[in-house]
Amino acid sequence: MCKFRLYDESAQSYHRRYSQIQRIKYQAIVTYLERCPLVDVGIGTGIGLASIIEFAPIVGVDWAIEMLRIAHKQVIKINEWNQAISLVCASAEALPFRNNVFPTVVSITVIQNLNNIQRGIQELIRIVQPRGILAITTLEKCLPIQELETEFNQLSTPIVRLENLGNEDGGLIYKLPS
Repeated sequence: MCKFRLYDESAQSYHRRYSQIQRIKYQAIVTYLERCPLVDVGIGTGIGLASIIEFAPIVGVDWAIEMLRIAHKQVIKINEWNQAISLVCASAEALPFRNNVFPTVVSITVIQNLNNIQRGIQELIRIVQPRGILAITTLEKCLPIQELETEFNQLSTPIVRLENLGNEDGGLIYKLPS
């Protein structure tokens, strides 16, 4: 069975089960982000939208259509100021955006689920503007933070290394060079 089908089938239970831990991760990274438009690659059910709404316009990307349906409900629920929020069904390994288009790219607990982690990393880096921010977390038991950091070796040292995000996750925040 394809991975995206698993996420489609578990969208409702995912939202209930992981809301608290996902919010912790978003709250941890938001303090390091600049107030500018962002893309959330792996937005899932939109759990983190309330934490990032002030960064609108926002583009949320996920490969599971059922996750995006729930995210759409979250957009309607929290978007009282009619901020620009778009949802796109796409793979993190083949993002449908031009190079260097987003000042901020966020990807929360997604990278370890990709079939081709290297390709996913290349895509995240490709869509970030020069001097932009890339914030990424990983599920440590699947992809330890040290391995993730090694995968990003073409970037400079991360400006922030987040550890113990809800017991299971770690994260890195990079400011890309010019």
